[in-house]
Amino acid sequence: MSLSTNRNIWQFLALTTILFVLFFAILFYFEDIFIVLIAGAILILITEKMIQLFNRCMDRFPDCNRKVVGLVLLTGMVLLFLIFVSSQVQSLGVLIGDFSNIQQDYTSGASALFSEHESELSKLAASGVIKPQDLQKIGNTIFSGITDLVSKVSYYLFTGILVIPLMFGMYFKHHNKIGSYIQAYAPPEHAEGIIRALKSIGRELEDFFSAKMLESAIVGLICCIGFYLGGLEGWLFLGILAGFLNIIPYLGPLLGAIPPVIVGYIDSPITAVFAVITVIIAQTIDNLYLIPFMISEKVDINPLLSVVLTLAASKLLGPLGMILAIPIYIIYKIIIKESYRELVNIYSKD
Repeated sequence: MSLSTNRNIWQFLALTTILFVLFFAILFYFEDIFIVLIAGAILILITEKMIQLFNRCMDRFPDCNRKVVGLVLLTGMVLLFLIFVSSQVQSLGVLIGDFSNIQQDYTSGASALFSEHESELSKLAASGVIKPQDLQKIGNTIFSGITDLVSKVSYYLFTGILVIPLMFGMYFKHHNKIGSYIQAYAPPEHAEGIIRALKSIGRELEDFFSAKMLESAIVGLICCIGFYLGGLEGWLFLGILAGFLNIIPYLGPLLGAIPPVIVGYIDSPITAVFAVITVIIAQTIDNLYLIPFMISEKVDINPLLSVVLTLAASKLLGPLGMILAIPIYIIYKIIIKESYRELVNIYSKD
């Protein structure tokens, strides 16, 4: 389709772009609730995929009671999830307690430690390279960082418990009625274009997030196996964390590699080497096989544009912007494309 020379079309598209930017700027301003909404949307997508898979499997056993089988599977999954969460919360509590003890030890024993090594540290202290309060500051920083993380996670869990069930109820109750709502309230001549745009957005976002979740699951599985074979404490949690952080482009793999390397080095340098080797293997498989054959096939976007968008979003909006740069581009592209098509049809009749 050739580009139109009608000025009204381009003014409308410019206004649409401004409103689109303002809408996402507001969402990013309320970043915490936005993260909860994204998590809820991803959980809805996972649930819908699992329901479709369950229905396909149960079609092979028509005599089985689907509700009973589904209830048993759901109960088992909830129990396993609660066991995992409780074990991780307990481990996290022990870790916080250890850091609290370390902080107290640094506070009470810093002077004694420096007196024992006064001959070696006096020169550094005199030159200003190190101060007697540095160890206490390190302990305070670690402890406050862990406390902030626990506070953040607690907020997300509490908000998610309130918001995500409402999202599930609204989606599964009304998602089949969106088309009828649009046909009832939208102008009849534009209803078809709006429905087409929503379907395109839903299909491309579903393909993108499905591919990203599968990619992260594979990376997390590889890390879990490697960390377990390497003898890392908390290998399951560290592997899942590495897979989850892999969602963040470019920066995520590095962030996911830091905790297992630190935990491994505390145990022994050899364990840390195993952690590094595991991360390298996982990222090699991800970059050579998963991204070219999974992500690139799902998302129709130029690789250079993808890099530019991701880096620009990270500069403006941080890690969340890196994650959502491509999905936001997908939504914007479809909105502009369908708006342009509708506007050309309108003004061509004049």
